[in-house]
Amino acid sequence: MMTFFAKHRPIAATLFALLVLFPSCTSSMRITSEPAGASVFADGLYVGETPMRHRDAKPSGTHLDVRLEKEGYETFEVRVSKDARLNVKALLGAMFVIPLAWILGYPRARHFVLDPVGGDAWDAPAAEGGTYVQVRTTQDVGGPVYVVVLEDQPCSSRGDVAILEASVGVRLMRHYDVLERRNLDVVLSETQRTMHGVFDESSVVEAGKLSGAKGVVLVRRRCADRRDFLSMRWVDCETGAQHWAATAEGASLDALMAELSAKLTGK
Repeated sequence: MMTFFAKHRPIAATLFALLVLFPSCTSSMRITSEPAGASVFADGLYVGETPMRHRDAKPSGTHLDVRLEKEGYETFEVRVSKDARLNVKALLGAMFVIPLAWILGYPRARHFVLDPVGGDAWDAPAAEGGTYVQVRTTQDVGGPVYVVVLEDQPCSSRGDVAILEASVGVRLMRHYDVLERRNLDVVLSETQRTMHGVFDESSVVEAGKLSGAKGVVLVRRRCADRRDFLSMRWVDCETGAQHWAATAEGASLDALMAELSAKLTGK
């Protein structure tokens, strides 16, 4: 056996190099969206629904054209460059194969906020530890709203929907007439809950309309790439349009609410 490998050492070295290189050529990126369940197309090909992880072996410096589609929402298109982070596996593989064609990879994760048909879509904050707020209109500031947490799955602890709802609600009382959540629950039957104990978005909006609210503030907190991602959207119960959206990646709720408050008051 040893004699065989001695005679075929060049071939064995090549095979070993290929075994190291091929897996290292790929780079992956987690793709999530608000709302979830959007169809994802990579370079025109359907690759799955959010949340998902895309993986390919494109060389460093190339681009990936990503398109997200969901019924009732505007199509979102973005070009993602494959130069965001070092691919350590490819760097190790480069010890055996030259040139260093795959040492840079995609960003670890991208989160996109989809806009209902008739509005403009926007990307969530790209910078780590950032907040992003976009306000389209303040015409209903002061009106009655419900605060509903659709998801609370932070990275470092067990989520608590009631506490997060209360925290957001207290901070929004400066700008809105925040209604008692139990009034919404009277309309929103427990049978409309999902398997995870949270409500379907469309059901919440409809229940808000029936219970006399002008809008609902939909809140989600999830863990993505070991960082908390918090998003809030004010949705009009009559039209389904978004009045504003706010997102924070790795930033505190207080930091996000401070920026939102400044945008709502124009200060």
